[in-house]
Amino acid sequence: MIFTTDHGEFQGDFGLLFKGPYHVDALMRLPLIWRPARTTKTTPGVVTAPVSLVSLAATFLSVAGRPAPAWVEGGALPQSDDEARTRAQDATVTEWDSALFGVDVHVRTIVTKEHLYTEYGRGTLHEGNEGELYDLRDDPLQRVNIFNDPSLANVRATLHERLLAHADRPGDRAKPGTLMAPV
Repeated sequence: MIFTTDHGEFQGDFGLLFKGPYHVDALMRLPLIWRPARTTKTTPGVVTAPVSLVSLAATFLSVAGRPAPAWVEGGALPQSDDEARTRAQDATVTEWDSALFGVDVHVRTIVTKEHLYTEYGRGTLHEGNEGELYDLRDDPLQRVNIFNDPSLANVRATLHERLLAHADRPGDRAKPGTLMAPV
């Protein structure tokens, strides 16, 4: 049994409804409940570390005893917070590239326990130097954007480098404007 969704909804957060190209908890913190069949002999666990829906394919293949094809991104979900720490799974990255009705939007976000950091790439709506940064310890509802706070330049630089490292990861990935699916 699996219970999840592909995106959240604002439902009034920030005075907005529905969804959009924003990477805040209202849209990205999704429910994920998975109970493997008892026959798989998979040990149940609760994981509070950030995980990604991208890992579902690798997880299901692992439980089935099958190798993941080269096009599958992400590894199997960790079964505990200790396993997530061991695998250095302390952050999630979300990417949004859209070219629809003449509007280009390119957004990259990394979420750690401490911060939510977003960069808006050059497109129709952004010059490529805008962003958002929230300290999730002091501002868990992401109400005060501290992206331009000069005292946080080191935090921004570190998170920017992590986004660059993610972009440079090996493997096949979809390119903006290209639908890539194993059909």
